[in-house]
Amino acid sequence: MTTATPKTKVKKIKIALLASAILLVSAIIFFLYSEYHSKSTFGFSTKSESKDPAEIAKINIEPRLFEFGLYINKISLAVPIVANVDGENKYTYNKALLSGVAHYKNTALPGKGSNIFIFGHSSTWNGEGQYAEAFARLNDLNKDDQAIVYYQNKEFKYKVSKKEVVDADELSYLEPTKSEQLTLMTCWPLGSNLKRLVVIAKLEQ
Repeated sequence: MTTATPKTKVKKIKIALLASAILLVSAIIFFLYSEYHSKSTFGFSTKSESKDPAEIAKINIEPRLFEFGLYINKISLAVPIVANVDGENKYTYNKALLSGVAHYKNTALPGKGSNIFIFGHSSTWNGEGQYAEAFARLNDLNKDDQAIVYYQNKEFKYKVSKKEVVDADELSYLEPTKSEQLTLMTCWPLGSNLKRLVVIAKLEQ
């Protein structure tokens, strides 16, 4: 019976370590290839920002939002819209705002060619529930940013044209308009109701 020399043992250890390293590298390469292949097969992409906002919306928002919902890619907002809410009845609109943002009663609906007035909370100071901060990032919108409204499974795209802070009792933004526009309003500054932040977006032609 022969006994392995120290040199032979070292050689065997090196071979074993090399084989283990090769297997590990192969496993990593196989895993990365599988991940890439599966994503390519199903059409997913890590570069979602390059997609059309409407495509992203259809992937990320709940199906019920297509009945009446607001999607703004820039501020990562996908929220239901509660229709025909009495904005003068505090109990009524606060209840509605627990379910999303609110469409002001008697203002236009999408596709009707006039002013669609939507309001929502911007902080937990005066709101509660899942949508208490729905409009917290409304001020991040700038000219030409896009907002999408889904109504009865149809898509309406609007482009921001104006943003301003107005007095809390300013009501002119509720008035009908000659062309279709989306008016978004929330309390301002964040954590107070001293003023109102208003964003106006015109229907894209």
